[in-house]
Amino acid sequence: MTLPADFHWMAFVAVMLSAVMHASWNAIVKIGGDRLSSMALIDTFCLLAALPFLLVVPLPAPAVWPFLLATVCLEVVYKLSLVAAYNRGDFSQAYPLMRGCAPMMVALLLLAMGSERLGPGGYAGIALICCGLVSLVRWRTQSPQLMGFALLAGACLAGGTVIDGTAVKRHGEVFSYIVWLQTLSHLFMPSYAAVRRGRTLLTLLRTEWKRAWIGGINRVGSYALMLWAMTLAPVAKLAALRESSVIFAALLGYFLMREPFDRRRLMATALVLAGIVTLQLAR
Repeated sequence: MTLPADFHWMAFVAVMLSAVMHASWNAIVKIGGDRLSSMALIDTFCLLAALPFLLVVPLPAPAVWPFLLATVCLEVVYKLSLVAAYNRGDFSQAYPLMRGCAPMMVALLLLAMGSERLGPGGYAGIALICCGLVSLVRWRTQSPQLMGFALLAGACLAGGTVIDGTAVKRHGEVFSYIVWLQTLSHLFMPSYAAVRRGRTLLTLLRTEWKRAWIGGINRVGSYALMLWAMTLAPVAKLAALRESSVIFAALLGYFLMREPFDRRRLMATALVLAGIVTLQLAR
């Protein structure tokens, strides 16, 4: 299959690997009995992984700081919303709703800003992916709170994607941006959980540190790959392709959490794959 001129094959590989890694760390959060503590431990290891690199990367340019700080604020709301959604229902319901609404939000935001315009095929591919993901949600049986928190997390995700994509395309310095973003965005949750959980967090650290470390590696690696891919291809396309992570999440839910993989998920998988093919062919 030939990729269009505006879509580098390395970006495709990077974003698909990012999708697998993203689904993995979210599954680790859901598997943990205390989702707040699980998220905090993963963020702690993300922070520890990023700190040594502060010694070798320069301070971001003054023009980059507004982007970084805006993303960090959205990250705080995103993580709190994610934990709240996972506490109110199945991983396989909260995750696709959150990820399913984000790609179209990204495409519409970029269109409104005038920074990216896709052809009809591009928007059709994004729509197919979004429909596939959202079709996984059993609307009639889900808690309104779960849906509200998942949608809020998706909106924060979309906003952060647009901000970060704009920053790396406009100012470059991708590695420096990744390091500072990973440092600043992982300060809040460990501090918040330490206040809320106290010594319980330390107890959990002794028993869950391996799982948290794996989650941290996947979280840092996932977004680092995504940011790098943003320098090679349109952000709206990448944001949609990354949501194939929902299919990987459904498989993880099936194998690790005994959540069903039924006809609905097979149909959703077919729609997402059709969307991916459409995006690859779209010019």
